[in-house]
Amino acid sequence: MPLEETLSALTDLVRQGKVRYIGVSNFTGWQLMKALSVSEIKGFERFVSLQPQYSLVERNIEREVLPACREEGLGVIPWSPLGGGFLSGKYRRGEEPPEDSRIAGASDGMEEAWARRAVGRNWRTLDVIDEISSETGKSYAQIALNWLLRQEGVTAPIIGARRLDQLEDNLGATGWELSEEQVTRLSDVSAIEDVYPYRFIREMQRV
Repeated sequence: MPLEETLSALTDLVRQGKVRYIGVSNFTGWQLMKALSVSEIKGFERFVSLQPQYSLVERNIEREVLPACREEGLGVIPWSPLGGGFLSGKYRRGEEPPEDSRIAGASDGMEEAWARRAVGRNWRTLDVIDEISSETGKSYAQIALNWLLRQEGVTAPIIGARRLDQLEDNLGATGWELSEEQVTRLSDVSAIEDVYPYRFIREMQRV
């Protein structure tokens, strides 16, 4: 369906009082900016939030999507803030994922597929989370969620707890803060690859 038709239909729902606000999920940066431009030009309702995948093991929205949301004032509500459970602390190097885990049941094409999660950068990230857990007494999940809450532009993560104890643990991510040094350690170890054109633009800005 053409973007204009979708935005027109959503606008009708808002103006009929059936929907208060509209948001979008899993858009690229250019798709988001196109939608906002069409809304402005055509007088349609504007997206007010974006629901992307974002966590210490999936940070690619930092290239375009997150900066666009910050620039345009959209709320960011990340899904899979624990990387499908990978950041919960239940997974170990050299071992298959627990049979009853979400990742164990993920097919190769899914975002939380074991082949995507069990890579060197992610294991190194867990190593740092383990260190910070010892320093703070907080769980892996609480540390991962607290880091996410510290990222500029993030409104609130969508937690996917399946049990009450998981929910209670996730809620313990609030009411305290990682130190700046701990945030930096987590950000550095989980950093995404520096690629063109972002690397080039930054270097030209320095010049």
